[in-house]
This record gives sequence, structure tokens and C-alpha cells, in this order.
Amino acid sequence: MAFANMFFRFLLLTLCVVLAGQVVHTKIIQGTIETFDNFYFLVRFCFSPNNGKASFKFNYRRENAGAGVPTYNSLLMYYDSPEQWQAAYKTSTSCLEKVDLLQEQGDTDQIAELRQTEEMYCQQENNTIPQINCSSNFENKEAVYEVGDPNIVTFHDGYIGFQNSRARWWYFAISNCVNPNGVSRMEYSVELTNGDTFWNRHVSADEIGILETECVFIILFLYLTMVATRIAVVLSSRQLYHTSFKIFLASVILQAVATIVTAAYRYLINDTGMENKPLEYVGKGARVVSETLFISLLILLSKGWTVVRGRLSTEGTMVLSASITFYFIAQLVALFWEACMFDPGQVLYEYESAPGYCVIACILLMWIWFCRCNLHTWQRYPEKNTFYFFFFIAYSIWFLAKPVIVLVAAFQLEHYYREKAVNIILNSNTFFAYSVFLVLTRPSAANKSFPFHVRTSQIGIESGVEVVDAGPAAKETLQDRSGMFQTSGPLTGNRGDAYAVGFTSVAYNTESAGLEMRGPSHI
Repeated sequence: MAFANMFFRFLLLTLCVVLAGQVVHTKIIQGTIETFDNFYFLVRFCFSPNNGKASFKFNYRRENAGAGVPTYNSLLMYYDSPEQWQAAYKTSTSCLEKVDLLQEQGDTDQIAELRQTEEMYCQQENNTIPQINCSSNFENKEAVYEVGDPNIVTFHDGYIGFQNSRARWWYFAISNCVNPNGVSRMEYSVELTNGDTFWNRHVSADEIGILETECVFIILFLYLTMVATRIAVVLSSRQLYHTSFKIFLASVILQAVATIVTAAYRYLINDTGMENKPLEYVGKGARVVSETLFISLLILLSKGWTVVRGRLSTEGTMVLSASITFYFIAQLVALFWEACMFDPGQVLYEYESAPGYCVIACILLMWIWFCRCNLHTWQRYPEKNTFYFFFFIAYSIWFLAKPVIVLVAAFQLEHYYREKAVNIILNSNTFFAYSVFLVLTRPSAANKSFPFHVRTSQIGIESGVEVVDAGPAAKETLQDRSGMFQTSGPLTGNRGDAYAVGFTSVAYNTESAGLEMRGPSHI
């Protein structure tokens, strides 16, 4: 189809735009704060129950609040509760009120005034969970800004240990509520870890296990790719390798590529703590194209394309092209929104945004359209009910699975668990969908639901649209090579309309092929 080429162009555009941005982010967070705000969100991380650790370095110039009184920046640590982070971030509370949220709850250990000292900067006052273990492992280092400047405050090799009753999100912020110039300029480096093994050291607790999952699905999707390629060869030898199966094969290959790229992105995090954002979005972009192609294929097959008809009406083609294009653009907007607009201090999940909800709404609308087309084709061509029965049941499950799991994840699953849960379920759902398609289209005599009985040698081209054209080679079936097609004069179907479109009309022996071509529909 014409819009299929457009998808790949959009993918190339997405890749180019993303690569033009920042090349590498890192779990070893480092950079420079330059702001006049008194409260600055730094980073968030989900720590495991007993292995969480934050190592840090800070370097900044202290300033006077007036009357020669020096001011110091503070490191604030909030955990994921409505009384703490949600009450502090992006609310109308002042800087002092944000700090008071920790002091009022007796969580003074979560406030670390960044003074240059070899003494402990916080005292462990209770054994409640969550709690913080403080370190005095500081070393005075040479100032970065100006050598010998007494106002330079430098920390090096300080670390904080976190103990939680469960995996818990922690949010780090820098504050200086009394300085009229705010936090001012501050250099920082923070390394966030969960244990010391390759599989969890630099991985947020909500993502531990995703790399292993991706490795499993690489094997599964590569296996599906090999099976699909084998079936494509068999179908090609029997002149049954239609464009619909080519779209399916392209979708499977892109899904395998997306899984490999995602696994590579996860591997870099596990190995070095580095987040290569372009690599992440290349994987997501490939998955978007794969999913869009597959949805296009399902809608086309639900309309009977290459199964009971060789072309769609002009109106149907235009509606399909517009709908799929809109869905694809919605997916791209969601990707760009995640890359450029997401506030990590507020959003923990890619579908917690207006574009994310729009994508879910689009999927539900596509499913409704899919149901309508299946019902119409089912009623119009009862000879194909076996195929369309399994086709409708399997892919209704596939369509609905994503919206259901997204809604459940958003409102029922805990934040520290849903990333890995959604990853496993959505990958499994995709594997299920591809596997069912291969089962339905396997070229075996025992497969009573095999959908393709129109040979590629009987497909002509008019204005770039496939139409059925009978010829001498149409005399074969999958079971035996005799008497599947009969050529005739103008064919009158149940509605009295001929299936011609400028070519010889075709009638099918319904006993051998289980198929009768009827007039083109405008669904």
C-alpha cells in the first residue's frame, strides 16, 4: 500500500530528529545547575529494599544572605508518598514549606546541608523504615571555580544508603531557601545503584529484570521471523505470497529489530550506567512502525483483502489510509512528547500523558472498526467463517490487551512494579498475535482456515490497486492441483453485481475452494 512507504520515511525522520538531540544521558547523573530558583529537582530513582545507594559529588560557591551570613545549599530527599514528594513538587508551597514537609514528619535525616566538613552531615535518629544511613566519607578537594577561594564548597565521595520495606521511589532536590539568588551555579555528579551485580547495579528497581525479559523475546521473535520466512518461501512457490503476508513479515522483522535495539539499550545501562536515549527511541520507533503495519494488516484482512477480494473501494482505501496515518502520527507525537515534554518529577509512565491517552483511544477505535469490518465480511462471505471466527477472537484479545493493561497499570499496579509487568505482558501479547497469524496462514492441507486461495498470478494491477484476474494457472488448489477456479462470463453474485473491474470475472468452485467472489463492497 502507498502508506506503507510513508511509515518507513517517518521512522527515518524520527531517527534523524532524535539523533540530532542530546547523545547520551547517564544514571551517573552529572551536570551543572544554573538557576535562580530556590528549589531545584535533580533526579529520581527507585531503590531496592536493602541495597540502595547514592554516591555524590558537589561543587558550588556559597553566597551571603545578608549581614555576612553565609548560605549553604541543601540536598533534600523525598520518598513516594502523598505527604512528601507529591505535596512538595509543582505545588504552590514555598521553598521553606517544601523543606518543612520533611521536618514536620521528623524526617530530618532526609535533609543534608551541604557544608564542607569531615563531620557527619546527618544523624540517624530512629530506626523507622524507610531510613537513611549517612556517611562522613568526605574529602576536601581543590576548588574548581577559583583556586584558594574560601567560598567554594566541595564534597567528594559522599554516599547515602537507603533501607526500605519495599522497592521505593526516591526524589532528590537541591534547595537554598534564604539565598536571594537561589541555588545559583552548582556542579554535581550523582551515581545511583541497587547492589553490585551486573543485573541490578545501575538499574532502577522498577526495571530490574527487563533486560533478561528482552533477551528471551529476542529468541522468540527471531524464531517467529525464521518461521514466517519459511512460510513465505512456501507461499511464493505456490503463487500465494500476497502483499498481506509481506506486510506481516515486515512487521515481524521490525518487531525483532526493536527488541534487539531495546535489549542493547538495556545492556548499556546494566554495564556502564549510561542511558543512550537515541538508541532507546530508535527501538521504540521501530516498534511503533511494526505495530502500525500489523494494525493495517488486520483491518485489511477484516475487509477481506486478498482473502475474498482483490481490491478495496476508493472510499474504503481513503478512509483506511487516513485512519492509519492518524494513528501513526499519534504514536509519533506520544514518542516526541515522552522525549521532550515529560517531567520526570511527575511522570513515571509513558502513557500518563495526553498523547498516551490519545494512543489508547485510537487503539479502541481501531478495534471497533475491526469488529465492524469482520462482521460485514462474515455475513457477506459465510464460506470463510472458519478463518474469520478464529481471526476475530484472537485479534480482539490483542487489540484490547494493551488498553486494559495500561489502565490496570495506571490505577492498580504499584509504581515500582508496573514497568516490568507491562513490558512482559505487552511483549507476550505481541508474540501471541504473530503466532496466531502464522497458525492461521500455514500452508498445510490440514489447515481448514487457510485464507489465501487467490493466486498472485491472478492478480492484476490497475491504478496501483490489486484486483483479481483469472488465468490458466488458476486451476490448482493447496490439496490437489485441479479444478479450484472456473472462468466464466460476468459473474452475478447475491447482490447482482459483477466482480470485473476491467478484467475477466472470476467464479470459484465453493466445494474445492470454499470461496465465492462477489461484488466489491464500500466498507
